[in-house]
Order: sequence, then structure tokens, then C-alpha cells
Amino acid sequence: MKIRSSNLLFLVALLLVISDSRAKAQEEPEDFIEPQTVGVYGNTTSLFQAPSSILLPDRSEKDIYPFYQYLDLNVTSPRHNIFSSTYLRGRNIFEGEEKSIDVYNAFIDFSNFKKTIDVRLGRQVIAESVNYILLDGALLRIKPFTGLELIAYGGYQYKDIQPEPEQPEKSFGLYGFTIKSDQFLGSLITVGYELHDPEDFSSRHFLNISFNRVIPFTDYADIYTRAEIDIEKGNLASLTSGMGITLLKTLHANLEYITYEMDKDDDEFKLDPIFDLFSDGRLHQGKLGITYLPTSYLEIKASYTFSRYEVLDDVTTYGNIAKVGLSWDFWIDHGVRAFNGFYYIDGRDDDFTFGMNLDISKEIYRGWEMEFAFAYAYYDKLTNQDGNAFSYIIGSEYLIMRNLALRTDLEINTNPDFDDDVRITLGLSYYFAKNI
Repeated sequence: MKIRSSNLLFLVALLLVISDSRAKAQEEPEDFIEPQTVGVYGNTTSLFQAPSSILLPDRSEKDIYPFYQYLDLNVTSPRHNIFSSTYLRGRNIFEGEEKSIDVYNAFIDFSNFKKTIDVRLGRQVIAESVNYILLDGALLRIKPFTGLELIAYGGYQYKDIQPEPEQPEKSFGLYGFTIKSDQFLGSLITVGYELHDPEDFSSRHFLNISFNRVIPFTDYADIYTRAEIDIEKGNLASLTSGMGITLLKTLHANLEYITYEMDKDDDEFKLDPIFDLFSDGRLHQGKLGITYLPTSYLEIKASYTFSRYEVLDDVTTYGNIAKVGLSWDFWIDHGVRAFNGFYYIDGRDDDFTFGMNLDISKEIYRGWEMEFAFAYAYYDKLTNQDGNAFSYIIGSEYLIMRNLALRTDLEINTNPDFDDDVRITLGLSYYFAKNI
């Protein structure tokens, strides 16, 4: 089912802007050390936000009060090559009548002493597919000799027990195997097979082939390609091909071409987080990325993406994304870090957004850090309604005692949907590590 929201592009852009500042609340202290003997480590975080405004289907506003409880629990025994990890979230939306306990991963991993055989059982993210997929199942890695790796995986994603609100529209199974080798043609070569078995739809069989190698007679460029072939249909389901070039010691460029065909019966088969929402057929995409380090205190990253995609059968349109980001360490001696960026996104003739963001953080006192973030966006919605959106965040993180941190945020948003959206977030994080 396609998402058709009038605020879609702005929301995607705004989430990209503020996600970095939100992630900082989950970071571990710099002096955190993983146990080297049998031990337990991780962290627990409680977050409460009051209030959070939402827009109801009848365009009326409602305030809800979200509470989140996170737990990251890891048990390790390096001597026995056993590791287990559990990450879950408890969610209770007061006044919103929503609550859930969401498990993002819960697995045990063990290997032999030579680490030539590795087995992982439980809920885990499978990264061997084109997309990262959360499965309840098993993954096996075998390295029979140097330069060869065999991988087999399989499991099921049950719709009703997946994390909310990211639940898929239907349950499905995923099974596959992969062979990797770096012993031929000076390349890393991968060949694999994958079976998608969705509920209430026919199964799909894929053949995956990829390689990555340095361009011969150079030490500054590499090429890579990944192709996924739909065996039953006999067509190219997806192709990614690119080249990375180090032009100077401080200048790196990457060129990439992607094409793939949306599966009308399987919305999970996606690569692009923006244009997939509009595309109804094959998508072609070209990307150019540049990283430049003009000085020791400034990093510049810029990218441009051009997409050509079908919105209806035989109806094609174009989209563009341009982004520039600057990371400043000019004031690093004073404990100040800064980032600012600019972006432009358009998906159709009457659907675009552009904006900028700024994030500055400084350690005011040992164990106490302040942060200020600002975001602005102008957007023209699918309904041809345009508007300006502003977001201001003032945050503080204070180390109350060793391994116990208090996070406070004041967030103020204004946009055509909400004249005044003021939110206060309180968070308490505890980091622990104990040998058994």
C-alpha cells in the first residue's frame, strides 16, 4: 500500500535533520569498556515526552504523552566464543491508547574456537539480502579455508509480533545462501540464492551476484556491482553499479547507478526511502557523492541524486535530491562541535522542499553538555499548498553520577499544520557492565 501524505517530503527531510540529535541520547560514555571475561553489559533508557501534538483524520489536533523504555542487554563469554544480545522497547502512548513491547533483536551467537563456524539463533537483522530484514530464524557462517565463506540463513517475519509502528503489511518467510570469495580476479565475489515467501502471495526466487575490486593498475579507484535476477520472471530485479575515486588525498568521489522494479504485491522490496513512496514501476537512479577535507577542522560532504520512475503504468516522472553537509571542529579546543547542512528534494512538478539545519553542542562543564539545533524547511505539498516550517531544540545531557545520565530537551515547532507545537522530553540513561 503506497503512502500518500501531503506532508511526506517535509517529514522525511525533518526526520533526517533531527535524527542525529536524538541519537546522541543513546550514546555510551567514552570510557565504557566491554568486559573481557564472562560478563553482562548494556544500558537502559527511559524517555517521556509531554505533550506531543498529532493531527487527526478530521484535521483536528490532539495532544498525546508518549513514554518509552529501552533496554540493551548483552551477555558475552569471549573465552567460550558465546555472545547474546537483546534490544527491546516498551511503549505507552498516554491519551493515544497505544502500548506495545517491541523486540528489535534477541539472539545468541556462538562459534568454534578457530572461529571458522559461527551460528546465530533468534531475532536478528539479516544483512545478506538487498535490504536489511528483521527475521526470527537462524544464520550460519562457515569458513572452510582462507578466502572462502559460506553463509546460509532462513526465518520468518510474523507481522503481528514485529515492532510497532514499523510492522510490515503481511508476514513472510526468507531463506537463502551466499558464497563469498576474494581468491579470484583480485575481487571480492559473491554469489547467492534467495527465496521470498510472502503470505497470500506467490513465492519469488532471486539469484544475487556481486563483485568489488580495485581498478587494475591503479591504487586510487575501485568498482563494485550487485545484480539481483528474478529467476521466475527472467528479468533484472535490481542492479547497483558504482565507482569510488580518490582524486586527491583530501578529495574522494563516488559515482553510482541503481535500477530496480517495484513489486506491486510486495511493498517491502524497496531501496530508496523517498521515491519508492511514489514509484509504481521501474526506477532508475544516478548518484554523485563527494567528500572534501579542505582543512583539518572542516569536512564537506555533498551529494546529488537524479531519479526517473513510473508513478503509473507508462507514466514517467523525475525527482532530484541535493544535499550539502559541513562538519566543523574549528572550536574543538573549546569543546564545541558544530554541523550545518542544506538540502533540496523534489518528487514531482508540484511537490518539493528545501531547507537547512544547524546543530551546535558544547561541554559546559565536565559531565554536562548543552546542545542547540535549528531546522527550517519550505515545502510545496501534493495539494499545492505551500508553507514554512521551523524547529528549535535546546537540549542538555548531565552525568549525574558515573554511568547515569539525565537528558532534557525543549522542542518548539511551527508549521502550517501546527501554529505552536511545544514538547518537553525527559530521559534517564544508565550504563552498566559487570563481570560474573
